[in-house]
Amino acid sequence: MKISVITVAKFPAEYAPVMSARFQEQYGDVIRADTELVVRGLAAAPAPKPERLPDYRNHYYAMLLENEVVKSVLAAEADGVDAVVVNCFDDPGVRAARAVADVPVFGICEPSLHFACQLGRTVGALVPDLPGQVGYVQQQIVDHGLAGRFLPGGVRTEGKPFVESQPESDAHPEAMAGRVRAEAEQLVRDGADVVLVACGGLGEVCDRVGLHHLTVDDRPVPLVTPLPVALKHAEMMIEMQEAQGFPIPSQAHDGFRLSPTDRVRLQEGFEV
Repeated sequence: MKISVITVAKFPAEYAPVMSARFQEQYGDVIRADTELVVRGLAAAPAPKPERLPDYRNHYYAMLLENEVVKSVLAAEADGVDAVVVNCFDDPGVRAARAVADVPVFGICEPSLHFACQLGRTVGALVPDLPGQVGYVQQQIVDHGLAGRFLPGGVRTEGKPFVESQPESDAHPEAMAGRVRAEAEQLVRDGADVVLVACGGLGEVCDRVGLHHLTVDDRPVPLVTPLPVALKHAEMMIEMQEAQGFPIPSQAHDGFRLSPTDRVRLQEGFEV
């Protein structure tokens, strides 16, 4: 089984094998022994400078980003992968890619939200300290019909501006993980049964240091990071598709997929 992990940034082509090997090692204890992870970047995107991270909340930026994600999904499909996981909690381009790609496409938000709800009655979430990020994730929770499962006021930030903490995390992941742990423990004391790290970047740092559970007042509590959940979800969906033959996703109503002829027609019309 081969799964493409799309990173929503542009990086040199020679860096892709390095990232693939890193993810293969980092998540080897989660995925099947015969699953290969292939990391892809985007063909076009601004330089990923920390001070420009608030761009993600801009609607024009989001539209351009989604377009590049779909292109990357189609390139991964052409390379023969079995499924694609878009490694960003916004799930950018996932719905659009599902309407045109023949391989299953997943984000990391939807699988991890539902997974967290299976681990406890009341969920809390931690997000990067970026302008508008708390409200954005709160709306994602509502859009997925899970508002009743989340602690009121339970979407909180890591505790340090992400434009500072993100660069720091490369050399000192323990510092970010320590802030996540402290905020997560407070969420539990405020009523959460499980804590979801609602960000690919924050989650990856927690994965690097092995932060996947807490002990709060002698009680064990799960701390869910989104990418490993999405990878395992993709494996399960492929296995279920192979075993039972059902289409992923459903193509009823607004989920219909373009035919190859219609794909070419639209791409030519929009000069893609």
